[in-house]
Amino acid sequence: MPHAPADALVAVGLSHRTAPIDIRERFALGDRRRAEWVDNLTARPAVSECVVLSTCNRTECYLAGNDAEALDRLGREALCAVSGLGTAGDSYLATLEGTSAVRHLFRVTSGLESLIVGEPQIQGQVRGAYRHGRPRVGPVLHRLFQSALEVGGRVRADTSIASGVTSIPGAAVGLAREVFGSLDDRSVLVLGTGEMGRLTVQCLKREGAGRVFLASRDPDRAARVSRPLEALPLRRSAALDALDRVDLVIACTESEAAFLRAAHVRSPRPGGAPLVILDIAVPRNVDPRVTDISHVFLYNIDDLRRVVDRARAAREQECERAEAIIERRVTKYRAWRRSRRADPAVRALRNTARQLVADALAGRTPVPEDDEALRLASQAALNKVLHGPTRAIRWLAERSDGEACLRGMEPWLAGRGEPRVPAGSGEARTGG
Repeated sequence: MPHAPADALVAVGLSHRTAPIDIRERFALGDRRRAEWVDNLTARPAVSECVVLSTCNRTECYLAGNDAEALDRLGREALCAVSGLGTAGDSYLATLEGTSAVRHLFRVTSGLESLIVGEPQIQGQVRGAYRHGRPRVGPVLHRLFQSALEVGGRVRADTSIASGVTSIPGAAVGLAREVFGSLDDRSVLVLGTGEMGRLTVQCLKREGAGRVFLASRDPDRAARVSRPLEALPLRRSAALDALDRVDLVIACTESEAAFLRAAHVRSPRPGGAPLVILDIAVPRNVDPRVTDISHVFLYNIDDLRRVVDRARAAREQECERAEAIIERRVTKYRAWRRSRRADPAVRALRNTARQLVADALAGRTPVPEDDEALRLASQAALNKVLHGPTRAIRWLAERSDGEACLRGMEPWLAGRGEPRVPAGSGEARTGG
């Protein structure tokens, strides 16, 4: 059964602002199960469109349909189910509707909602979520995500919000520098060869880390990614068996389960030196029970807040400029949403006009060689004539009372009766 037109927009989810890491990782939707999860959700008649944004700091579901209350309920039920928490997970979820959902996504894409304000990675993550959601994206979410990506680009082009520490790997390396004082003589193991892993190695190199090992389950991938970064490649299993050779471990793989466990770090270390582990992955790569071992110090992504808060304070003025850009784009998107209410009236006008032209042509004596040329000329003329009234109807739809006005005009535009001006409209107020 075809879905009804999407009039409602809802965002349901959680982030580092509403839930700690042990809860966030329960809601994380990796690529492997996201597609099936979205297919199941959009099979429900109330859900016309769906895009899921799942990163280390948030899982958010953007839904469009014809009933905001149903979208909220279905989105919450689906997220609670994937978390395994059942109804207990509902308290961590927040819902935003309409303009609030639009503003939120624009802020997310611009980096204002990130743990590291201004981080550039979120722009690519939003783009990836939109691309993965394409089979389930219609006009509402298409326009929303295209607008969000434009806003994110404009904020970064017109402000300095992306200056300084703007990435989680950068903050992690900053925290490591605070712990060790200097990384010059330190050996570091990076677990993960994705974008986060590569960024982490680059940050470590800039800080002058002595030796940087880069590990992957696939030794060929480890070698391929390590080469341009001037890192030392390792197979992950070999790296985990040799943690006594490094001072610092930074874990940032996309694994859905913790693989670095207490057994890997029980061996005594040369000179009793401590092992510092920074787990910046969600779901976490490191079993929290490693902290039961006296020489191990574990930090997760939520422990980066000291570095984050300093970076945030330094960019407060840029955040204000970014907010102004976002508000202008929110207003523009809201006007587009209102203009969609004109579609039935525009269709009624065009159908009436086409029928009048068809009736006029049907009454003439047929001249076969002229029929096609006349039809095309009539269509071109009709489009020109209707351009002005169509724009006027869409302008009317953007008004706060536009929907009521359009409902009164539809019978007239369809060739039935006179237009009805609703009470409280501009004409009624002026007495015209």
